[in-house]
Amino acid sequence: MSGVDAGGTIRCDLVLLTWDHLEETRPCLESLFAHTRVRCRLFIVDNGSVSPAKEYLDKVRGNDWIEVQLLRNATNEGFPCGMNRGLRASTAPCVCLLNNDLLFTPGWLERLLEVADAHPELGVLNPASNNFSELPPRGMSLAAYAGELEAQRGQYREIGTCVGFCMLITRPVIERIGLLDETVNQIFFEDTDYCRRAVAAGFRCALVPSSYVWHHEHRTVRKMAQREEIFQENRRRFEQRWGRPLRILYARRRPLVPGDPATRQELARSVDWARRGAFIQLYHPQANGGADRAKLFRAAGLAEHADVTVTPVTVGGWRWVVLARLLARRKKPFDLLVTDDAQLLRWARRLRACHHALAVDAEDETGFQQAWQQQSHSPS
Repeated sequence: MSGVDAGGTIRCDLVLLTWDHLEETRPCLESLFAHTRVRCRLFIVDNGSVSPAKEYLDKVRGNDWIEVQLLRNATNEGFPCGMNRGLRASTAPCVCLLNNDLLFTPGWLERLLEVADAHPELGVLNPASNNFSELPPRGMSLAAYAGELEAQRGQYREIGTCVGFCMLITRPVIERIGLLDETVNQIFFEDTDYCRRAVAAGFRCALVPSSYVWHHEHRTVRKMAQREEIFQENRRRFEQRWGRPLRILYARRRPLVPGDPATRQELARSVDWARRGAFIQLYHPQANGGADRAKLFRAAGLAEHADVTVTPVTVGGWRWVVLARLLARRKKPFDLLVTDDAQLLRWARRLRACHHALAVDAEDETGFQQAWQQQSHSPS
């Protein structure tokens, strides 16, 4: 799947969903044709566009790298149904789902495919993007910024879920779990649901920092009627299926040491929680700041996970630091405190009326699973 295929084999199918908004679709396609150097097939799935977008799409032609097929729907069938039409038409080793409000940079697809090829456990991948607060410095072009990111070629970070704006899916994932959930109303959470299904099937989600795609976020969605009602409805459906995403404060009384088996176990446990959709802040006492996060994960033989934050705390008074973090006023408060420190556990339980999190002994796996289910309202 990696690199440019001079033999002409289709290495990836692209599915671009459109619905009117020619002011976004035209520059998106121009950018795609200018910066894609992998043999691929582009399925433009048009969700009932009218003039002038309809006439423009009729005239779109491919180039030496991209073969174009236009698939028309009579009406706007929403994101999942529209994308699924392209997924059903696809036969390539990978499929990349694309919004119509993107700007691409040189090497964007090659670098995604290289990582997917080297790591078959990765089933769903995103490029770096302003979606993830990755922004070029003021005055630097997107192409120049992409050139700087090439130094990270071949690297990836595991993430809890990919975002559907530009989402590469490998063929084994499609064969294992199928298509997007078409019961989703229009848009919202169909990508998150798909990633949860992929992870449950044994695959991983990842962000590839050397690939960059700019996304003009939510321009079309902002104009939708009943946008907030649709969002809340789809969120309720998602949480009924998967549970509410949890925020976990994980406080260990031992320092984290690169290469230490106990450290690897604690990092692996945190990553496992993140794969279930949780956000983890792992606190540990450490003199002199300790090893950085990247070194800890690397020494443990684990890929860094974007949803696991590791925070060393000065040994003296570390319990007070953790407790202050638990009690701090937050827009999204912690749902669970998990700790192996008996004293911190007692304090947290006495103060639950102030922070509302469940405090769980880190060694009590049954108690942890019960607390997870209680706080997330998960069916399992």
